[in-house]
Amino acid sequence: MRFFVIGTCAVALLLQGPQAPPPDQTPVFNAQNQLKRPSGYEEWVMVGASTGLSYNPQINAQPGAGPGMFHQVYLQPWAYRHFKQTGQFPEGAMFVLAFYESVRDAAPAKQGYYPADPIASFEVHVKHKGLSESGWGFYGFDEGQEQAGMVPATAACYSCHASEAKTDNVFTQFYPAMRALLKRNER
Repeated sequence: MRFFVIGTCAVALLLQGPQAPPPDQTPVFNAQNQLKRPSGYEEWVMVGASTGLSYNPQINAQPGAGPGMFHQVYLQPWAYRHFKQTGQFPEGAMFVLAFYESVRDAAPAKQGYYPADPIASFEVHVKHKGLSESGWGFYGFDEGQEQAGMVPATAACYSCHASEAKTDNVFTQFYPAMRALLKRNER
């Protein structure tokens, strides 16, 4: 009986400790350092969403126009758990940003908008040593594209994320659950 209790406790401790991320939820690069398009991200944690969010002050909504693109942001479950426990993003974290056109032509809705099918574009923000000075890289995928090269480190997204992101080059200020976790950890 004593060995059973000790064995059960050992298994419980192993299950609570750090576990390797599932292979299908880690960044995969080819020989040309292109990122393979993450699959199954729709089952990841949706950390945030926005409509019409833009960083360009020159863009103004036109009267009668839709609200702009829908943005949905996903993070691997294991990376989200790590962030919850530590307040840091682990090596291999991937944020998938899916962009959808806004539409409003489905019954029974009388007003409002929802994301169209298919996605308009798809971006991935990856934490991986050596990608850039920040340790993060950006990749843009067109519909159906299976591999993408990294956006050059001279692109504005890198400097904007470095100066404006709330946590480790990530705009956690836009993600309600992450904002709450960070506030709780500040106490």
